[in-house]
Amino acid sequence: MKRVNGITLLCFCITAGVLSLHFLGHEAFAAEKSSSWRPTYDLILRWINFGIIVFVLNKYAKAPLMNFLRGQKEKLAKEIKKLDDKKENVAANIKETQKVIDVSEVRFAELKERIVKQGQRKKQEIIESAHQQSKMMLKNARRRIGSQFDQAKSAFRAELIDTAIELAMQRLPQEIIDEDHDKFLDQYLASKLSD
Repeated sequence: MKRVNGITLLCFCITAGVLSLHFLGHEAFAAEKSSSWRPTYDLILRWINFGIIVFVLNKYAKAPLMNFLRGQKEKLAKEIKKLDDKKENVAANIKETQKVIDVSEVRFAELKERIVKQGQRKKQEIIESAHQQSKMMLKNARRRIGSQFDQAKSAFRAELIDTAIELAMQRLPQEIIDEDHDKFLDQYLASKLSD
């Protein structure tokens, strides 16, 4: 392929040089003082040279030049096909990613809704549990207060009774006389006999 490219480049340079000399430099090759046939002769030789160049290029440079151009065309077609394939792959990846994002957004919304519902349910459970605990604590506190009140009442009664007995023990011996003592004894015996 490099050889074909080199030959093509060489042929192109030669053709460009000959054509530039042919079209631009004809005055340099012609004699300054020529006869009337010389311009016609130069023109005919120019056309002959041009035909020879066209023939040589057509005969030897046409195939390499066409092969070079076809190779470039095929190379560019392959590049374009690769780029189109990449573009299609990227577009397919983008579509898949978009689908995944859409599905993820739907799942995220469902998950968020489920979490919010669970949170509300848990909140309600915590509130109900707190109400139950507060009722239980109030009931226990009332029971303890009642128990402590009953204990305080019992302690107060016992202390009151002890104080009353102590007071009675101090005052009764001074107040009771023999007659009262006999009367209490008779009552006691009467209650025992009736039983």
